[in-house]
Amino acid sequence: MTPAYPVVLFDLDHTLSDFEFTKKEAFPEVIRAHGIDPDAFDTPLVETFATVEKPLWAGIESGDVTLETLNDRRWSGLVEAAQLDADPASMGAHYLDALGRLGRLFPGAIELLDQLQPHCMLGLITNGYAEVQRPRLINFDLEKYFDVLVISSELGAAKPHASFFDDALRQVREADGHSDRPISEILVVGDSLTSDMTGAVNYGLPACWYNPHHAEHPIHPPFDARPLDHTVGTFEEIAQLVLGSRADWASPNVPAS
Repeated sequence: MTPAYPVVLFDLDHTLSDFEFTKKEAFPEVIRAHGIDPDAFDTPLVETFATVEKPLWAGIESGDVTLETLNDRRWSGLVEAAQLDADPASMGAHYLDALGRLGRLFPGAIELLDQLQPHCMLGLITNGYAEVQRPRLINFDLEKYFDVLVISSELGAAKPHASFFDDALRQVREADGHSDRPISEILVVGDSLTSDMTGAVNYGLPACWYNPHHAEHPIHPPFDARPLDHTVGTFEEIAQLVLGSRADWASPNVPAS
């Protein structure tokens, strides 16, 4: 079988893994371990944390924030906003540990990788902390699937920046022995428009937006100039896109809530 895309690079969080579920497990563990009653606040602490954290992750994508400071800043921001009597450094370290231990993949993720691996080279490209992502690869039994692994904290660059995709392309060409592997054969699959899809489009890589919740298709830059190559809502559609009509699917593919 000759696949439509001989190389497929997957995002991890919110694409293969249910990262919202992971956070729902990890955050309360940290809060309770530090002697804080999560029910003692008018605004739920998890909402305050999300408010503090969201612009920091946007800063990672823009290059204005680094991972070296993000974890301290989000927990310091929570402590200040909620007036907590707790050590943000201790909370942040506990949180990274918990994120690496907890969580789950979306139903059908392993089945998708099992279908693709005999026919394609697979890679994982993720913005995040190596101390979180590498343990999760082991816990989820994912290591055996990926010949390419790019983690932003190890590289010092994050999606959507070109240097992140430079490293992914370098690893692809080293792993398959094709120094002239055209980028038209390398599909990027991810849920994030601002990191995965913007990075792929700007780099010239085929872009597959994993959009299981059927969000509105973007018309803002860079997608107004170069529309997304593919939009899918299920893992079955990814398998069919890559493998064509030979894809044989018999597994759940609706992300768990």
